[in-house]
Amino acid sequence: MKQNLPVLGIDVGGQNIKAGLVNEEVIADFHCVSHKAENVVPELLKVISLFNITQDTIIGVGFPGFVGDGMVMNPPNLPIIKQIDLERLLREKTSSPVYILNDADACILGEAVYGAGKGFKVVAGFTLGTGVGGGLVIDREIYIGSNGFASEFGHITINPSGPICNCGKRGCLESFLGAYHIIRRYKTLGGESDSVKDIFKRASSGEPIALEVVNEFGFYLSIGIMNIIEILDPDVVVLAGGISKSGEQILKAIRDNIPFLMRFPKDPEIKLCELGDRAGPIGAAYWARMQHR
Repeated sequence: MKQNLPVLGIDVGGQNIKAGLVNEEVIADFHCVSHKAENVVPELLKVISLFNITQDTIIGVGFPGFVGDGMVMNPPNLPIIKQIDLERLLREKTSSPVYILNDADACILGEAVYGAGKGFKVVAGFTLGTGVGGGLVIDREIYIGSNGFASEFGHITINPSGPICNCGKRGCLESFLGAYHIIRRYKTLGGESDSVKDIFKRASSGEPIALEVVNEFGFYLSIGIMNIIEILDPDVVVLAGGISKSGEQILKAIRDNIPFLMRFPKDPEIKLCELGDRAGPIGAAYWARMQHR
């Protein structure tokens, strides 16, 4: 492949597939396509078909679940998949070089290299959406662990008696912060909405039930941030994913709950993502280009 050719970067989430042709931090021909979980792989192939790719086109894919050596295993919010050699399948279908990375890792890598974490040595991040993911980047390199399964921040247990998570465990951070929990919690308290965006909007207007749910969100997210700071001592913690689009409202919810974190001589910055929906495709493309070299 010629080094100046763009890489096809793809981010597969719990509800949407985002893709575009990436050159450094610039992304062109961007698409965001909703998908049904039971058809995620065929719909991923449909998205790839939207692009005029060749055998020289490198493809980087961020995909939920445990990802190692091209294998995807047990994504909690895509239960149709138990184990699939996605890298091999996509290479056979496209005749192009394909590289697979966990979707949260891809997102935080994109932010670390080109977005809110740019210029920092150690970047930790959370992706807040249908589920909760995490990523750790050190000197512009994603840390994936010995088997590719590192930084599953959403599945650290914060209350063993807590609600059942989509992964099957009880009391995971995701079971308090995932979109499905926020909506369920809001309805349990008497609210009526099927949209996290709407719940945060109602909270900003002062609705008591929505305010309670958003404050709880900030409380549990603060616990997650605290745990990651204690373990990893990052320079910056980046908050990405669809829920992070609530912006300053999320930072306020954290600030209202974070005083017990402030015990270090120098606390890391907590920042919202800067690349938005482009972070995952950009990070996946960056990873793929590095692997292909």
